[in-house]
Amino acid sequence: MSERDAIEELSDLFVFLADTDFAGYSPLYEQIARAVATDRELLEFIATAANPNARRGRIPVLFFAATHDRVLANSERPIAAVYRGESQADPMPLLRDLVERESAEVRNNMRTRSVQTNEVGRSAILSLAFGRAQRDITAQITLFEIGPSAGLNLYLDHFHIDFTRNGNIVAGIGPDDANVRLECELRGPVTPAIATEISTPNSRCGLDVNPIDVMNDSECRWLQACLWPGIPDRPERLAAAINVARLSPPQLLTGDAVTDLRPALTSFQPADHLIVFSTWALAYIDANGRNAALETIDRVGSQRDLDFITFEEPRFTPWVTDFDPSDFDQYEGEGTPTLLGLRSWRGGICTTTALAIAHPHGRWVHWLEENHG
Repeated sequence: MSERDAIEELSDLFVFLADTDFAGYSPLYEQIARAVATDRELLEFIATAANPNARRGRIPVLFFAATHDRVLANSERPIAAVYRGESQADPMPLLRDLVERESAEVRNNMRTRSVQTNEVGRSAILSLAFGRAQRDITAQITLFEIGPSAGLNLYLDHFHIDFTRNGNIVAGIGPDDANVRLECELRGPVTPAIATEISTPNSRCGLDVNPIDVMNDSECRWLQACLWPGIPDRPERLAAAINVARLSPPQLLTGDAVTDLRPALTSFQPADHLIVFSTWALAYIDANGRNAALETIDRVGSQRDLDFITFEEPRFTPWVTDFDPSDFDQYEGEGTPTLLGLRSWRGGICTTTALAIAHPHGRWVHWLEENHG
């Protein structure tokens, strides 16, 4: 690919992000994304700043996080007021100035870090899948997340989640006095069976190439940098979830989600029921790596009962096939519709089910599985 083609491709990715994910959700990032797409000098900087091995489709989101981190590092800057919604100034001159002044810091973020949103809103979607998986389980649960970042979604049993339809609460789950409170809108004709509670796991573990230490304030700032500004409650919700995790930090292993997965999964007590899950993590692994990770999970599943829950773009979970792709069409322009899949091993037999389509941050869910209950 020529340099010109690479820059044009990067420009198209920013426009796609503005159209698909930011429009109607994060107006500030939509405005910035459209402006960056026309700024060749800035595009050239972004292209050279990114790690050569970075997945090209994720570079724009990484740039937003890398610059947001620098905004958060100095709350007195004019651009910080724009990000907080306290100023209506044009963000682009301020952003260009920030990139010029702190190009080394932005470049270092893009070279050494990965996007680690760890959006706890996804716990609303995960709770439905966990309830579905646990309906025939009596054993203690061990939770294991692939790409957990700080592991905040491992604490979903500590969150209160309200499911609504047409503005009315249909069901609530989790502690009534929880500091982390989520709301998810039910869409589509099917209302899923919603468990009255999520079992407290025996252990909370994960494997990440660069796990975030919830006890480290500077590392937690990176989590905040990965949030999109202008969306109510997200920063407060993240801070509350971090406080929950700090009471009893998860066991997060540093390692590769492919090559280090098998020893991690085989280290758990065989008496525990293992639930492995990933949320927007498989997108950062190439196709061969995803296939290898699935083969590892299946080998372990053939020897012990487990569930593998995925909340990913459907192209990254090709083993989940029992859904109508046209169901996704109605949600164009509402974030990247994300597929909730469940792959279960019971007594050496494997079944795979497409459970739902949902907003990538858990704002709504369209349940697919019929006769669930």
